[in-house]
Amino acid sequence: MDSSSDKNNMDASSDGNVSFRPDIFDPRNWDALDSKAIDILVEKGPKRDLTIKKGRKDKNKRCFSLIFYTRVLPNGEKCDRDWLVYFRELDKVFCFCCKLFRKGHGKGHLPSEGFNDWAHISIRIREHKTSVEHVLNMVTWYDLRLRLQKHQTINCVAQRQLEKEKDHWRKVLFRILLMVKFLAKHNLAFRGTNSTLYQDNNGNFIGLVEMLAEFDPIIG
Repeated sequence: MDSSSDKNNMDASSDGNVSFRPDIFDPRNWDALDSKAIDILVEKGPKRDLTIKKGRKDKNKRCFSLIFYTRVLPNGEKCDRDWLVYFRELDKVFCFCCKLFRKGHGKGHLPSEGFNDWAHISIRIREHKTSVEHVLNMVTWYDLRLRLQKHQTINCVAQRQLEKEKDHWRKVLFRILLMVKFLAKHNLAFRGTNSTLYQDNNGNFIGLVEMLAEFDPIIG
């Protein structure tokens, strides 16, 4: 951390004492931020160093790659996974919105202590993206961003992009709720013997997600 960021993390009190504020861009601090700090972080957005093409290799010679930030749709269109953040110091990726807005402990490592099983990162990202908790946290994130920017001059293109992303996550949530409703209506079990995409016996819910992903760009 450079001297300028050190200054940003210090406050001088009236009695001359210096108090340190946590670095709001450090994922380790996201669980403990107050509402004002959360507003500032949401306004600025998470820091992602795009000069880091690859992370350090693990014992299996696998590592973080910059390509994890991009999702390729079935039609070839590329979308930024703006919620995914790689923190070099820990060599882990985090879900920005889930770690910031989660209720309780959350499921998996992306919204908590971070994820670095690089051999399974692609499948884990897809599983996390289609979870109800993630979709709700994405909507919360985009709603807050729009509210904070409402009283500012915002580029029309950026405004449309925010609305587009917000609409996307509402559509994802709608599909998930339809799948849940279908399984409940027909009294079908949700879970299988494992909860991993594209593996045998992973249950009816994940099976429906896999089926929709074949032709629906919203889920794919």
